[in-house]
Amino acid sequence: MSDLKKIGDLLILFGGILGLVEGVLQILGNSLLSFLPYADFGLGPLITGILGILFSLVALVNSGTIKIKALEFSNKWLIVLVMGILMYLFASGLGGALVIVGAILLLL
Repeated sequence: MSDLKKIGDLLILFGGILGLVEGVLQILGNSLLSFLPYADFGLGPLITGILGILFSLVALVNSGTIKIKALEFSNKWLIVLVMGILMYLFASGLGGALVIVGAILLLL
């Protein structure tokens, strides 16, 4: 495995964990991470937090970090890239950006 793929896996891991933490904090209504940019689209914090947790879990499963059979897909890097984009748009700005960069590095 090349160094870029190892760095990509690490970025996806950090982005997924950050997305999980941000999702939980949004559900709890904590405004600690209010300085991080993300689009709200008028969704409440409960829905946004659940989406953040779900997208982060799918990204982590398809990167091979955790094993959940129901969330695995066949085209791994593409699913991770799409989940990173969705994380950036809906739930976790910084975590989504890390997952996007990590997915691009997995492709190389």
